[in-house]
Amino acid sequence: MGWNLEGVVFLRPPDVYTGTFDNAKMQARHERQMQDKLAQIKDALDREADPLKAMKILHVKDHLQFLLNNLAQFRQAGRLEEAVLVVYGRLNSPFSSGGDVEGWNDLFAVCDPERLYALGEPVGFSSATVYRGSVSGFARSLSWTPDRQRAEGFAERWKDPSLGGGELCEVDIVKGDVMVYLRRRHEDEVLLKPAFITSAEIRPFRGKGM
Repeated sequence: MGWNLEGVVFLRPPDVYTGTFDNAKMQARHERQMQDKLAQIKDALDREADPLKAMKILHVKDHLQFLLNNLAQFRQAGRLEEAVLVVYGRLNSPFSSGGDVEGWNDLFAVCDPERLYALGEPVGFSSATVYRGSVSGFARSLSWTPDRQRAEGFAERWKDPSLGGGELCEVDIVKGDVMVYLRRRHEDEVLLKPAFITSAEIRPFRGKGM
């Protein structure tokens, strides 16, 4: 399969040892082994017709670039929305700030909204308050949760000023603001529509009775 690999650097370590040897013969053997394993990765890519499976052959740090390079193939195979969620989920963990917000907004914009929504859980509310615990200054990310205690835990992980400091925010939403409702990593995650979150009235968590 002719995948576009521009900018893809095959970051999967081709060998357990990635350093160098002082002994010239051992170093030459090591380099041959690395090249052989890189060739195996390339061969596996060439044989794979499913873009999502091809992406997963690569190191996770190469996934986003591979996806961006081959958007048309993902769309044609009906794998685009699933791949975007896979990549977004891996790069937006509780320990990440949210990354390139505009980049994610653009990527979700090329997805089919109905296909994307169908990949999640049914939204069982007409309106709700959702929460986000993250490093300070990244409240307008797409990822939120209806589980306040879970969000508090994320904010707590970032509370060290050397890590950027943590904050807990909340925002009121209606069902139509939800792009997709996911249940993974033992938590409920609500991805909100970029058009909503860019202008939403986000506020610091007010606490009970506020």
